[in-house]
Amino acid sequence: MPRRREKGPWFWRSAIALMLTSVFGLFAAAAIHQPPSTDEETGCRLDREDPVHTIVLVDQSDPFNATDLEWVRTLLDGEARSLPRHGRLTLVVPNSASPYDPVQVFTGCSPGSAAESNPIFQNPKMIAAAWERKFHAPLMLQADESLRDTVAPSSPLMEAMYTLADRPDFQGHVPVRRLILVSDLMQHSPGFSMYKSGADADVWEESSLADMRAGLEGVEVVARIVPRQEYALPLGEVKAFWRDWFGAAGAEYGSVT
Repeated sequence: MPRRREKGPWFWRSAIALMLTSVFGLFAAAAIHQPPSTDEETGCRLDREDPVHTIVLVDQSDPFNATDLEWVRTLLDGEARSLPRHGRLTLVVPNSASPYDPVQVFTGCSPGSAAESNPIFQNPKMIAAAWERKFHAPLMLQADESLRDTVAPSSPLMEAMYTLADRPDFQGHVPVRRLILVSDLMQHSPGFSMYKSGADADVWEESSLADMRAGLEGVEVVARIVPRQEYALPLGEVKAFWRDWFGAAGAEYGSVT
């Protein structure tokens, strides 16, 4: 009866090599999916490598009714859900008392959605719960508290945007930057007021604010115009003014009624 052929050294060397390769492969895969360090309060990356930063500037010079508030909540919800993992969302309102110091209501980064999770290394249900608890719920709560029954005596929109354009976390190193302006678009401050001068570019050029320029190169700007029964100026003229203003600032501008 023939003897069973014994496995030679080459076989065991190959088996060990294959085993080591598999182990190292698993460690490498785990390392790739190891999340970067994040700030405990905001959930944003400590290395400041935000893939996206969306700033929502809500101008509430006129009172928001329940429909307006729900409209803004729907907008914020949509923006929050569209963010990729570690994408930043910031909610800001103008500051009548100090026009160049807009009030930050919320800033935070998405921990990632269940749809983005890797089921091999992550639990989609836990990811969804973390997204709601750490990001979505605080955003909505702070938005509700800040915007409900709030009215401002002026609308220093330009001043706020000059400051937002200078934010360290809103510079060119961020691959995608978006500015969403929720407003009736009526600039009203001592520096320049459309209620006094209309949407007149020549008057604007003579104003004190014309010496400044918002550095918004590469920023996508969208104006979500607050629905009103009546507008103080023809809406077409106001839209045209802002189209030119944002164009001079280097932004990609569009408006949505």
